[in-house]
Amino acid sequence: MNYRITTATIAAAIALAGATSVSAHDHESGTETGRQACASIIPPLRAPALHAPTEATAEEAGCAVAQWQLAAAQDMTYLDVKYPESSYGRGWVKAAFYVGLDRFAAAMGDEYLLARVRQYSFDNGLELGDRPWHGDDQAVAAIYANVALRDGNPGMMEKTQEQFDHIIAQNHTNSLEFIEPTDGSTEGTCQLRWCWADAIFMAPPAWALTTQVTGDDRYLDYAASETRAIIEYLQDPESGLLFRDSRYFEARTEHGLPVFWSRGNGWVFAGLARFIEAMPEDHPERPLMVETFQTLAARLVTIQREDGYWPTSLLDPTLILEPETSGTAFFGFGLAWGLNNGFIEGDEYVQSRDRAWDAMRAATENSGMVGWVQQIGKDPQSTTAGTSQLYASGGMLLFASEMLDHD
Repeated sequence: MNYRITTATIAAAIALAGATSVSAHDHESGTETGRQACASIIPPLRAPALHAPTEATAEEAGCAVAQWQLAAAQDMTYLDVKYPESSYGRGWVKAAFYVGLDRFAAAMGDEYLLARVRQYSFDNGLELGDRPWHGDDQAVAAIYANVALRDGNPGMMEKTQEQFDHIIAQNHTNSLEFIEPTDGSTEGTCQLRWCWADAIFMAPPAWALTTQVTGDDRYLDYAASETRAIIEYLQDPESGLLFRDSRYFEARTEHGLPVFWSRGNGWVFAGLARFIEAMPEDHPERPLMVETFQTLAARLVTIQREDGYWPTSLLDPTLILEPETSGTAFFGFGLAWGLNNGFIEGDEYVQSRDRAWDAMRAATENSGMVGWVQQIGKDPQSTTAGTSQLYASGGMLLFASEMLDHD
C-alpha cells in the first residue's frame, strides 16, 4: 500500500486542529449515539490505520477516511495534478468532502470531527464561494446550515441569506442550454441557473437547509422550482438517467452509445437524497424528487458491474474498464439512504448496496485513502488505483454514515 501522507503530516494536521476547542483525545465515546469517537477506534498516528480495509466496519472505514483526508488537506502531494479547485476552501471540491464529514461525524456523535466541521465553516468566514450566483459555490452553505442547526445559531446564515435573496430577486429565466463562451471562460451562459447535473448535489440541499435554519420558505421553494426545471430538461425518458448538460444530448461514445457520466448521475442521486430529507413531506415538489430518485435507483441496480462498481460511462461498460469510486460512492450512499428511509425496498437494492460497499472498501488503502477516483471533469475518463480526490472521500463518508447499522 502507498502511504503518501506521512506521520509528520498527520501530526501537523492534529496540531492545527488543536486550535479548536475540542481535542482528539477528549472524547472516548460519541455524544448521544453510544458510539466510540474515531480517536478511540483508530488512534491518531496509528499506521496502518486499517489492517484489512475489505473487512473494516463502517465505523473503522469512515474514521480512517476522515483522518486521512483531514491530514491530506495539509499536504496535497497525493494529487498528481494540483487542481486549484482542490485547495480552494469555499469551493465545491472541499465542500463535498465536508458534507460527508459532517454527516459521518454527526452519525458517530464525534465531537472532535464536528469541531473540525465548525472550524472549517468559520475559517471560510461563513461565506459562499467567489461566484455566489454559481451553484457549485453554494455547496458550502449546507455545511454552515448544519452547524447553525446544531448550535442553535441562525445568525450564521446571514451572509448566505443575503446572496440567496439577491438571486431570488434577479429571477433569472435564461435557457438551460449549455453554450460554451467564446472568450476562453469555462462557464456556460446558462450557469446563472442550475443547468448541469452536478448542481443538484451542490445547491438544492443548501437552499432547503437554509429554510430549516431561517424558517423562510422562499429558499426551499426556489430550489424546488429550479430542481424541477433541471430534471425535466436533463432526464432522458428512455433510460431514466440524466445527461450531464445539454452538450451531451447528441454525444456518443466511440462505440456509438449515449454518454451518461457515472459521477454526474451520482451527484444527482446523492443530491436528491439530501434534498428530499430536507423537504417537508407535504411540499408540492417533493413527489417529483422522490419519483426521480426511485427511477434512478431502479435503473442503477440493473447496470452495476459484478465487482460492485458502476461503469464510468453508465451505458457503455466496455468504454473504460478500470473501477471508478466517486460515482460508486454516491450511488452506494443513495441506495443505503433509500433503504434506511423506506424510499426503496427489495433484495435487488440490498444486494446492490452491499456490492457497492464491498467495492468501496476494496478501493480504500489501509492508510484511509480512497483510490480509483476520476479527477475533476464533466464526462467519463479513466482512473488508476493511486488517484484520489476530496469528493470521493466525502462520498465514502456519506456511504459509511448510512452503513453504520449494517455491519
